[in-house]
Amino acid sequence: MRYPGEVTKRLIEVDDDKLDAVRTLLGTRTLKATVDEAFDEVLALDQRRQALLAERGVEPDVLADPEARRDAWG
Repeated sequence: MRYPGEVTKRLIEVDDDKLDAVRTLLGTRTLKATVDEAFDEVLALDQRRQALLAERGVEPDVLADPEARRDAWG
């Protein structure tokens, strides 16, 4: 079986309750599908956040400063 891009097989401990909750939210069946979809969701969330910041004229590194972060999000 070949995968697109780089793929590394990893052994991790997973909280079964969290996995079941995320599977339900994402509508996935397998651990691999759930992890892949969760990664896609996090990446999409970051893109949306970057777009919102750009729309407000705020640089992403500003979010490291709590006061500036409050100002950025209004």
